[in-house]
Amino acid sequence: MANYAAVLALFCTILSIVGPATCRATTATSPNNSSPPSAPLTASESFVIKGKVYCDPCRIQFPTKISYAVPNTKVVLRCRQRESGTETTKVEGKSDANGMYSITATGDHEEEICDVRITESPDSKCPEVMDDESIARVSLTDKNGVRGKTRVVNPIGFMVKEIDPRCKEILAEIGIMGI
Repeated sequence: MANYAAVLALFCTILSIVGPATCRATTATSPNNSSPPSAPLTASESFVIKGKVYCDPCRIQFPTKISYAVPNTKVVLRCRQRESGTETTKVEGKSDANGMYSITATGDHEEEICDVRITESPDSKCPEVMDDESIARVSLTDKNGVRGKTRVVNPIGFMVKEIDPRCKEILAEIGIMGI
């Protein structure tokens, strides 16, 4: 019976590491075993999502050396079920003075699609949401080969209405011509 209890305890420990589960250790009481049953084991995971919000003065939808941070931007993490599209998680955050944000999400979202998005710029000089860079997909599970609890996502951002005159030279430096 002692081997059964040890195997059950090991199994519950593995489950608590691998994913959300609740186990109750049950042991038979005998004259030599007067200890109460163990409390339920629960697994709770959390992930920290980090990223940056920037302004693209060249309207090319990727950062350049004249791109700049957009502070105080509302950033929203949303997770939804793959099949139905039903939202399961929504966490809001805000970018700091350097355009950086950090959002904490709880739980494993292996069977969900999660992304970080922005919708409105607090910078009147950089008001347009980018087509390609306003949403960053993020995997919030440890069951896909990604280790650790921190996820760093691609930068997301906004664009100016009029292209900065310095952009032609900056883009030529990196081999982009004809803009």
